[in-house]
Amino acid sequence: MNRAPRFLRFFALLILSCVAARGFGQNAKLQLDNLSKLADKAARVTDVTLDGSLLSFAVNLIEKMDDENDHEVAQLKDIIKGLKGIYIKSFEFDSSGQYTTADVEAVRSQLTSGWTRVVQNIDKRNHEHDEIYLMKKGDKVGGIVILVAEPRELSVVNIVGDVPIDKISALERHIASNDGDSHAKKQKKGNGHDEK
Repeated sequence: MNRAPRFLRFFALLILSCVAARGFGQNAKLQLDNLSKLADKAARVTDVTLDGSLLSFAVNLIEKMDDENDHEVAQLKDIIKGLKGIYIKSFEFDSSGQYTTADVEAVRSQLTSGWTRVVQNIDKRNHEHDEIYLMKKGDKVGGIVILVAEPRELSVVNIVGDVPIDKISALERHIASNDGDSHAKKQKKGNGHDEK
């Protein structure tokens, strides 16, 4: 008499676990806490957690510095306002062999259901492996992961939320053209040709 309820409880628990796992698989936020152990070995550590109220604070800060003529600030605001979180863990080491394949696979194993690898760059001579993954929700991008695995560096950038790819690429072009203009001005000054 007691066996049927125990079986039903087990079965219900199994179904709930599968649903929870499926929901977790669709979540664009990665679990990166396992990489924190590398901080003691690293010469340089970057650890960014920007979500919730901190992300709202960043949007408010951008809105305060917004100038109607500043196209770059407006685009930056559009990019950030749809995001739910920005998470970065980056470790730079003085020597190679400070992290393991298992550390990288712990990240990669989360990039299965819903994720698509859009860029893979492998340099076998220098033992570098860089990847970019997107989580698409219909025609929108709900998350981005950038994974950089090099002999003396392991970095993961995880952006969660509605990521407007067209605005990011436009902002990159805008910044690149500004850098190009300033570089050209420096060259002219260096050659003795100041702009008038």
